[in-house]
Amino acid sequence: MKKLAVLVLLVLAGAEGTPSATLYDQSIAQVLGKQFSSPALSYLVINVQTGTRVAARWENLGQPVPAGSMVKPFTALAYGEAHGYRYPAFACRGTADGCWLPRGHGRIGMSEAIGYSCNAYFRKLAAEVSRQDVEQISFRFGFQDRFALPFPLSLVGLRGGPQIPPEQIVRAFVRLTDQSGEPGVRELLKGMALSARAGTASAIQQSLPGAPVLAKTGTAPCVHNPRAPGDGYTIILYPADSPRLALLVRVHGVPGARAAGVGGEILRTLITGE
Repeated sequence: MKKLAVLVLLVLAGAEGTPSATLYDQSIAQVLGKQFSSPALSYLVINVQTGTRVAARWENLGQPVPAGSMVKPFTALAYGEAHGYRYPAFACRGTADGCWLPRGHGRIGMSEAIGYSCNAYFRKLAAEVSRQDVEQISFRFGFQDRFALPFPLSLVGLRGGPQIPPEQIVRAFVRLTDQSGEPGVRELLKGMALSARAGTASAIQQSLPGAPVLAKTGTAPCVHNPRAPGDGYTIILYPADSPRLALLVRVHGVPGARAAGVGGEILRTLITGE
């Protein structure tokens, strides 16, 4: 285990091009396989700098899955491109506005809407996004034509949102962080940091208090047999300022907020090697 911890430090220090990185991938995959073996759990880990898979436990990585609310940052960027990257503030009255939080989020801006995954905010935002706006973002992030269906509910993540293969989801978020200096992106990443710190993905803090993480949760229709009310998804990128690891987690039968807690446990193992 001490040897694995040394390999973790090498990888996080930027030594992905060395043989140690390969040894790390092999070793950590074995550790994850032993510690996270629940049949309800699927995960995919990508080394951001090399683009290679570190570990995967996903029955069919090529099979599209419902992205749920993980689509919201890309909906936001589609709006931003069409509106000069001036993101609005909207009032969320909760159930009255179709939000998942009955009492509502109050008046919030873009970063808060992503951090708390506000459906009311994104319902209003999606009403001002055209198919052409979405099409441009779809191809920019490798979603092809999947992102816009069913329109416009897919833009909010409702009814499961668009169907996108897991690896495509991860790589789209990696690309988003790569473009942190581009117009309109900073607010989205700020929202993902808020999500991990105090929003829908804050369960990550149970395993990694204060860790600099970007995250976005999603809850979508179950794709398992037997069916559950839904499956929870969380995408996590670490560290926040210059991600080296990207992790996508799916947990059967729970909301995205609970999947974030499992994601935090996996990330802790990825960081510490134990």
